[in-house]
Parts: sequence; structure tokens; C-alpha cells
Amino acid sequence: MKKTLLFLFVIINFGTTAQNNWLKNFGSTQIDYADKVITDSLNNVFISGRMRTNMTIGDTTLLKIGANPYNYFLAKFTESGQFVWALNVDVAPSTDPVGGLEVDRNQNIYMTLERPGTLYKISTNGIVLIKKTINAQNARLSNVQIDKNLNIWVGGSFSQSNFSLDGLPQMPHLGGTGMFVARLDSNLTAKLVIPIGSNSLSSRVGRIALKDSLIYVVTNSDNSVYIKNDTIKDARIITTCFDITGKLNWYKAIYPTGLLGGEQIWDIAVSDSNQIVIVGEYFRPIKIENIVLNNDNEKDNFFIVSYNKNGNLLWAKKSNTIYSLGKAVKFTKEGKIAVIGNYNFSFSFGNSSIGDGISNKSYPFLMELDNNGNTEWIKNLGQSDWAYAIDLAIDKKGNWYLGGQYQATTTNVIDGKSLTVVGESDIYLLKNFMVSEPTIGNTTFCNDNLPKSITATGTNVSWFADSLATVLVFKGNNLTINFTKDSVFYVQQSFGTVFSKPKAVLVKIYQLKPVKLTQSGNTITVQPAIGKNYQWFTNNSLITGVNRPSFVASTNGKYNVIVIDSNNCKNYTDTLNFVSNSLNEVFSHQVNVYPNPNNGNFTIEFLKEGKYQIVNQLGQEVVSFNYIENKNNSLLISNLKDGVYFVVSESNQNLGRQKIVVIH
Repeated sequence: MKKTLLFLFVIINFGTTAQNNWLKNFGSTQIDYADKVITDSLNNVFISGRMRTNMTIGDTTLLKIGANPYNYFLAKFTESGQFVWALNVDVAPSTDPVGGLEVDRNQNIYMTLERPGTLYKISTNGIVLIKKTINAQNARLSNVQIDKNLNIWVGGSFSQSNFSLDGLPQMPHLGGTGMFVARLDSNLTAKLVIPIGSNSLSSRVGRIALKDSLIYVVTNSDNSVYIKNDTIKDARIITTCFDITGKLNWYKAIYPTGLLGGEQIWDIAVSDSNQIVIVGEYFRPIKIENIVLNNDNEKDNFFIVSYNKNGNLLWAKKSNTIYSLGKAVKFTKEGKIAVIGNYNFSFSFGNSSIGDGISNKSYPFLMELDNNGNTEWIKNLGQSDWAYAIDLAIDKKGNWYLGGQYQATTTNVIDGKSLTVVGESDIYLLKNFMVSEPTIGNTTFCNDNLPKSITATGTNVSWFADSLATVLVFKGNNLTINFTKDSVFYVQQSFGTVFSKPKAVLVKIYQLKPVKLTQSGNTITVQPAIGKNYQWFTNNSLITGVNRPSFVASTNGKYNVIVIDSNNCKNYTDTLNFVSNSLNEVFSHQVNVYPNPNNGNFTIEFLKEGKYQIVNQLGQEVVSFNYIENKNNSLLISNLKDGVYFVVSESNQNLGRQKIVVIH
């Protein structure tokens, strides 16, 4: 009987931290700002912001134009950090930042200005194709999103009077700031507006996020907000879900527990499974349904809240320290929650902490959470005085790109890399190279007594015997080994000098019960009957239409069964030589047996060419013999135990059998 072993693999993930890959910095001789970072489908990275005077990026010098304080710039780099081009987009009429940046699948870039509300369509070569300014009083735009049909979605606001966008029905001014979400075509002409009213001058559409056919909007306010026919009173932050026709699905509000305190929403992200996450800062305690986030010191503090696609609150959490805020949130390639932000003194979230608690500077941080808001890791980026993380993008490969600015001082280091000093406050663009754990392929399989190969999908994969990745077992994607006991391996992949965290692979071996065939009359049975499927064979030919643990044989022959268990593992029975009790015995025209019965010393003469066997009453073979013409084909058998035996023709068992009896 063949023994079958089942290998069960349990994968343990340790989490992966970001590794610095390259760092770019540039600026004018004065104070400059980074505002937005994005990547395209080719993994190019774009950064936009504001420059105070002439600025050199790569081999291009952008000349400041106009008398206004700032110009808006846009720059493109490849995945490897190679400079492609830089563009002076426009004069900045105010000091407000770039509101949003996005790239469609045709590599066109869309850039919004927060104030005055302006949207640009820019070619992949850095040429401004269309400029659209919202013609409303005190118009603002937040970010921009692109759907699969290349529609452009923007969030915005206006004040002081009713407003019609491109001739669409007017949106009412209700005494404060009117907010809206708009869908535009590729020519930047509005086709749909979703109005959100307010009687507060401080109301703003913070950010919008698009996933499938749903639009998620997060807004700030300090008085009443009007969504469709509903009035939301005294909420500070409202998260809303619409479908692409403008139908309201749900909204959820965050309220102050007492005095208003300058709560601010900074970003929103949606996962592939429509998990919504918002991040921001707050000063006084806030209430999210039945959860109160306290803040006894009334200093700015980081918070993060998550809802599901139906608007149900999943969790709400905050930093354990003060002087911190979250600036941007994204979902990683693996579906984890990536957050960037800034802190003074120290930053603590969950069970993880960074910072010395003494230095009162501004330092950027990276953080990764699981879908339940638990800390995977936190990374401190800032050794430079007064450095800020502003925006985060994650490319198709899972790499993180972080944009921000830093105040030029005697110490200028971000994530371990030195920064040059150009002006008073310069801009940096950082690629954190994310090397994820290798993907383990076939994790549950059955052993057929041959070496098994475990496949890991990755680059420069190594297999180790220890979690510290020091005892190398094998280098390559396919580990082939005979498993004889429970084992643990640690798998790691690398790109250059950057390594992933080791992934533990636990190998648990289960030995299945032996299976055999028994005969009772003409019925052959598998014992024990442990299979969910049975494949019966006679003389090595599959018996079709039979899938049960027992079988009534109608012909003599060699029977065996493949037993397939609940784990889809195959186990093999021994071969049973079945002899039907209902078939007549053959006589001397085929074999001569004499004397019969006797004490076991038989002489058997085979008179006809063929293959013959002597089997016991269970059909188990005792002796086999080939008849060869013109040879001495007599067979002397001795030392058989008492009992009944049969001589059968293996080549044609339908001819029957010859009984012999042993009596001592």
C-alpha cells in the first residue's frame, strides 16, 4: 500500500517597512512648498507645488512670472528617479495650495488649484491643453479623480450667491459656503453637479474619492450642512456617499463634544473592497457615533476613522500623543492602510512610538496599519529640522512616493539621506522602495513519496532556517525537499541591497490512514471508507461510472482503487486478485493437479499456454507461473498452510478456476 502525506502550509506575515531608494530635492532661494504627489500607470511620479522665485529642477530652470507671491509648478520623474520635465503651470493669485493632481490612462495630467478654483489638463509631455477657472464668487476646488470612462470628478465650493456651473441647474447659496461635486467630460465641461449646502462660511469639500460607481465626499463645517433634503446640524466633519447619478446613499457625521475646536480633515481613501478611511487632526474631544476621542491637552492630535461601503462605522482611533496630524492616506498594493503625517516631540499610535519626546521640531512619519487600524509599523523620516510630509502616492508595484518640504538648516537629512540647501525652505521627493514578502504558491498539496517543490513568486528569493535570515537553506524560487517532519522556513526576496521582511512558512505533515481492499463473496470493499471520491480499476483499466467505497465484481481480475479524500489527496489500495465464487471450475483440459487433496505437495501441470496464479480464498496471490510452450511446465508446491486454494488463469480469468485442498 502506498502512503499519502498531506502538506499544510500556514503563512505568517511579519509586515514590511519602507526602504529608502532615492531622494530628490530642489527649491528657489526663498520659501517653497510641495503640495501634491501622484503616479501614473507607467509608474512615473509627478510632484506639484508653489515656488517663490526662480527654481531649478533637474536640468530645467523655471522662471518666476508675475508680481504675485507664488507660481505653481509641476515636475515629472521616472520610477528610477530620472528627471523628465518641469513646467511653470501658472501664476498663483493667492497663497493657496494645489488642490489635487491626477493622471488618466492616456497619461493626461489634471491639476486643480484650491483658490481660485481652476482645473488644468496637461499632456504627458508637460503642455497645458486646457485651463478652466470656475466662474463663481470665492470659488475653490479640492482634489480631482478620474473614473474608468475618463470622466473627471472634482470637489468644490463657492459663496455669496447662487451658482450655475456650465449652464447646469443652479446650486443655491444658503448663507454660507455652497459645496458641490461635479462630473466633467474630457473637455472639462461640466455634465453633472451634486450640490451640498451650508450656512457656514468655513465649510469646505475636504477631499473626494472614487471607487467603482460610488463617490465619497468628506467635508468640514462648523454649522448646518444640507444634503438633499436632510439637515446635519453642528457637525464638524461629514463623510458622504453618492452614486455616479448623484443619488445619496448615506452620510456620517463627526461631532464636537463641547466647544468647537478647529477640527480639520486632510484626506480620504477607499480600498478595492470599498473600505473608507479618513485622516485629519482635532483639538477638542470629538464623537464618532458611540466612540469619543478625547484630547485633554487641547493640542492638535492625529485621528483616523474607517467606514464600510454601507456607511457603518468600523473603528475610530487617535494618536496617544499630542502635536501630530495625518496629512495623507492611501491603500497599499496589499490592501493595507498607508498614512503619512507630521509630529512634534514624539508620535505614538497603538503599541508603536517614534521620536525622543524632547525635540520640539516638525518631523514627518510613515505608518502602515492593517484593515482594523492596528499598527504594522511606524517609521520616522525626519532628522532635518522642521521637515514636513505633505502628500503620498503608491505606484502599481507598491512603491511609496512622499513629497514635502524642509526648512534649510545645519542638519538636513530625510530618511537617512542628506539634503542640499537651496533656499529658506526647499522641496523633497522621496521614493521608499517597498519590497513585499514573496508570494507562496501551492500551499496545500499531497505527497506521493517523491520530493515536493514549494514555489515562491519573487525576485532573488532565499529560504532560511531562522527568522533572522542567517541560516541559508536554498536560494531560488523553487525549494524542493523531502518532508519527513514538521518544518519551518523563512522566505525573503531582495532588490539590490533592499530586502523584504522574512515570511515564515510552517510545514505541517499529516499521514493518512492506510486503505485496503477486502472481499466478501463477489463484493469488494475499501476499508476504511475515508474517501469523498473513489476510482476503481480492473487489470489497470478504469471502471467508469463507479464512485463508491464498495463494488460487486462480475469478472475475475486484479482490482485496485484510488481513494480521494476531503483534501483532494490520493491514496492507493493494494491490488486484490478477485475470483468469483459463482464461476465454474476448469478441469484437466486446462490444468492437471494431483494428488488433490493432499498435505501441500502438489504437482500441477499446465496444459495450455498462459499466465497462472495460485490464490487463497481472499484472492491474494500465493504463487504465479507463466506457461511456456515446449518447456517443463510442471510446478511442485509445498509448505502451504491448511485450506482451500484456487488455480486461476491470469490471462483469461473468465475461464474460471481449479480448486485445490491442503490437509496436513
